[in-house]
Amino acid sequence: MIKRILIPLDPSPYTETALEIGCIIARQHNAEITGLVILDIPGIKKTVGPVPLGAIEYADKLEHLKEKEAHDHIHILLSKFREKCSKEGVLFREAELQGSPSERIIRESIYYDLVVMGLRTFFHYPPSDKPGDTLDEVMDQSITPILGVPQSFTFPDISKEKIKVLVAFDGSLPSASALQSFVTFAIPDVMEVALLTSDDNNDAAEYHLTQAEAYLKSHSIFNIKKEKTTENIKKIVNEKYLNWATLIVVGTHSKSGIFDFMVGSLTKELIKTDKKPLLISQ
Repeated sequence: MIKRILIPLDPSPYTETALEIGCIIARQHNAEITGLVILDIPGIKKTVGPVPLGAIEYADKLEHLKEKEAHDHIHILLSKFREKCSKEGVLFREAELQGSPSERIIRESIYYDLVVMGLRTFFHYPPSDKPGDTLDEVMDQSITPILGVPQSFTFPDISKEKIKVLVAFDGSLPSASALQSFVTFAIPDVMEVALLTSDDNNDAAEYHLTQAEAYLKSHSIFNIKKEKTTENIKKIVNEKYLNWATLIVVGTHSKSGIFDFMVGSLTKELIKTDKKPLLISQ
């Protein structure tokens, strides 16, 4: 069950999508959302640069000026966050921290059930049109599941249509962790699940799918279809499931970046595609 959701806030459209989807999940689970803003002190110091002899006072003033600009920027983000949550009628709180964005998100996330953030991130100061590497760093370290969202996405009206979920599963620990994370906030009655695996060993593929299906059914998720293939997993997902799915459940490997195997390689490709929300776990 999801009770605490962390949404790191940046000035991009990705945060708007994260808030939209986060509010939907919060309403379904009566959960509380925390909007996290981070004063990027390392980024500010980097913009000031090395200080020549005799210019320390000037550098200090410049750093204070940049900190004030960053604080003004943060207050705008929090104001939009409050406005959205109040409009959607969800419980919320605010958190303001200082330091490296990825490090602060990782440390704070241990107290939450889910992190919702963009598949592209723009946390660093000064603001830039070029996305940073915060998502990669958070995925590499966080023990908390991450719901990565694309720049724009319209969530279906669950009173009228099913939430279609693709679970890419190969029996690895990362894919199993992602499967377990999924059931914590699944809404069984409105979800249609496709279990997909790619394996040259037919018996192994059948075993993994059967076990995963049994696990989902034990959590009252019964609308399940299974598919095994020997083709490249990325090819099958792109051709058959990318347009079909509302949500894709995938795993990554901790400590060494994205797991260079079936599920992890797919995760990397889906992040690059930037089209569907991804529930990512390790």
